[in-house]
Amino acid sequence: MDAAPLTRGLTVLVVDDEPLAVTQMEWLLAAEPQAGEVFTAADARAAEQVLQTQQVDVVLLDIHMPAMSGLALARRLREEIPDERAGADGASRTSPQVVFVTADAHPAVEAFELEARDYLLKPVRAERLAEALRRAATAQQTPRQEHADPVRVSVLQGDSTVLVALQDIRWVQAHGDYARLHTQAGTYLLRAPLAELEEQWQVHGFLRTHRSSLVNLAHVRRVTRRQGRMLVEVPGAELEVSRRLMSQVRERLEERRL
Repeated sequence: MDAAPLTRGLTVLVVDDEPLAVTQMEWLLAAEPQAGEVFTAADARAAEQVLQTQQVDVVLLDIHMPAMSGLALARRLREEIPDERAGADGASRTSPQVVFVTADAHPAVEAFELEARDYLLKPVRAERLAEALRRAATAQQTPRQEHADPVRVSVLQGDSTVLVALQDIRWVQAHGDYARLHTQAGTYLLRAPLAELEEQWQVHGFLRTHRSSLVNLAHVRRVTRRQGRMLVEVPGAELEVSRRLMSQVRERLEERRL
């Protein structure tokens, strides 16, 4: 009988400085049909040594570790473009898919800007791990295309993690220590201050319109000027532009001929 393309399973590298977390992940992977050979590393430096000598499909990467963080390691892997790279033994290796595994939801924005395939919160459930591996396998089999995947952000909804594409976010509202993301499908809370999102998302077409709101210019339908006020309309909302930001908003809108 011919073997299926993924019969061998994905080669996985678990990177975590907590031995108990590594043991738990090994136990989950042993019961996961999509997983094949499993390597482990207690820190980012040890992970780099494994990646230099082994062809790894997926890295399950903790974020908060001593010395080099998981985000820093992911950034180094992302900078190794094109995907084909030579290992220490001279063999050509393909950069692995990165899935972050952490107890902290806060770095999710930066994680997905580093093109992480998924973002799992501890304690990891078996079904969420299976979903992350499926995504990694699909991406691995899809030919790489520049900017093919939309930038996404990970948000919590109950006990689940939801991936929201930035292009689907119509506007963002300040909500205490959180930001409320407004989309056609509904609203989501992200633990991040609005100023941080403004800085990170401006390259994706988001513009500060008020101290309490960001707008995605791709969703602006109409701009109204009324009694000295400027209002920006997006589906489902009409957002007031503060006087301080009017000139900046006007310039950006003119650039897009709105």
